[in-house]
Amino acid sequence: MAEEVKENSNPKGNKEKNKNKKRKEPGKVRRWFKDFFSELKKVTWPTFTKVLKQTGTVLLVTICFLLVILAFDSLLGFLYEQLLGGLSEESVVMLSSLLSGGGGLL
Repeated sequence: MAEEVKENSNPKGNKEKNKNKKRKEPGKVRRWFKDFFSELKKVTWPTFTKVLKQTGTVLLVTICFLLVILAFDSLLGFLYEQLLGGLSEESVVMLSSLLSGGGGLL
């Protein structure tokens, strides 16, 4: 450890360094905006037809999920109401026929 770093024991030297660090570069904001707009020019924007197709896909998937969630919510709501109201003989027959796969037609 022949090369040991000696610390500066002068407190004024440290204050001067801190002042230099706190000073802002002139034109820093202007340079940021210039860089921002130059990067924005490099962006490849999608065409209008591509945006419409992607929007349609998002809407279609959203509607499909809506229908699935609505079906599960209705089924669970029906089962909850039957549980709270007590199972009548008619509802037991209907549920057993639905669960057996007959659909009540057989």
